[in-house]
Amino acid sequence: MRYLIAAAWIAVSLLACGDSDSVVGDNHGDQRTEEGDHAQLAEMRREIDALVGDAAGASIADCRYAGVGSKPCGGPWEFVIYSASSTDSTALAERLTAYNAFEAEMNERYGLASDCSVPNAPVLAYRDGRCVAE
Repeated sequence: MRYLIAAAWIAVSLLACGDSDSVVGDNHGDQRTEEGDHAQLAEMRREIDALVGDAAGASIADCRYAGVGSKPCGGPWEFVIYSASSTDSTALAERLTAYNAFEAEMNERYGLASDCSVPNAPVLAYRDGRCVAE
């Protein structure tokens, strides 16, 4: 009888461990690594840069900027300058939101740190048909 109780307890314990592992795997991806996440973040940034392109516009009125990244202390790492006339602003906003959220989650997951400086917002200028920082 003792062996039957012990066997039942072991079976229940193993099932409980198996269930919790599968939940973690489903929600967080067991194969994620910091290196892999940095590579994914870099790919997301390339997509943002591709959307912005060369920031060609018709005048300074087309020029905009948006924060990129999520510093562990809060706020963006930098700003991207784009032209509202040559960039799909909705697609850019969606990509920036995803990028910033992913980096914020990475900061928490990996315990990343940074200085708590705040980058200055760019002063926009229009030169040679492009939106640029002054």
